[in-house]
Amino acid sequence: MGILVRDEKIDRQVRELAKISGTTLQGAIGIAVENELKRREERRERIEEAFRRAHAYLAQHPVVDDGMTHKEFWDREYGDA
Repeated sequence: MGILVRDEKIDRQVRELAKISGTTLQGAIGIAVENELKRREERRERIEEAFRRAHAYLAQHPVVDDGMTHKEFWDREYGDA
């Protein structure tokens, strides 16, 4: 299985990464892919943690159901009732 890179900029970046990391072109691609996957996983974890914190915060506040529809609520708020 092979990877063909036709983009000069990407080719240059892969070669630069291989050179500064002291690895092969294949190793450089592996490093880049591994780092990107790790970055995305860390971002997903941060988003999930933020969601959990928001959920815990909202769970502390009761849900108020006064029996009105959405339209009735806004009509009342704007004095259209």
